Amino acid sequence: MHIRELGTDDVAEIRSVFLGIFTGEPWNDCWEDPAQCHQYIVELTENRNSLSYGLYEGNRLIGISLGRVKHWYAGTEYWIDEFGILPQHQGRGAGTELLSMIAQRLKSRGIVGMVLLTEREMPACRFYIQNGFETREEQVFLVKML
Repeated sequence: MHIRELGTDDVAEIRSVFLGIFTGEPWNDCWEDPAQCHQYIVELTENRNSLSYGLYEGNRLIGISLGRVKHWYAGTEYWIDEFGILPQHQGRGAGTELLSMIAQRLKSRGIVGMVLLTEREMPACRFYIQNGFETREEQVFLVKML
């Protein structure tokens, strides 16, 4: 397996993998409007500070990390907006390998940390903790629906 940076030229391939990951169990995201999903992927990949990676098995994209670089007082961070491995490749170390390869690349760029949000009760939370992420009890996620 290998990784490479992804960008706007990869939107169709990213969208296919993204939908394969998040429309099934356990997430069950409902992307009824294809244009809305396309726009979401475009926003993540063409942002000025966008930094996205793809995990490939041969020439097939099987995992994604869509994020951005954020400059912070404690150092530059990589904020992951979306991370996932196609379900048929989960449970075999692909996600751990992708995180490890990303960490190596980030260190070489002087990036000091990775930050993400996930749902506490989802299997993804345990996966991230097993891969060295920590929860921060002093922080809270807030939303106001309009």
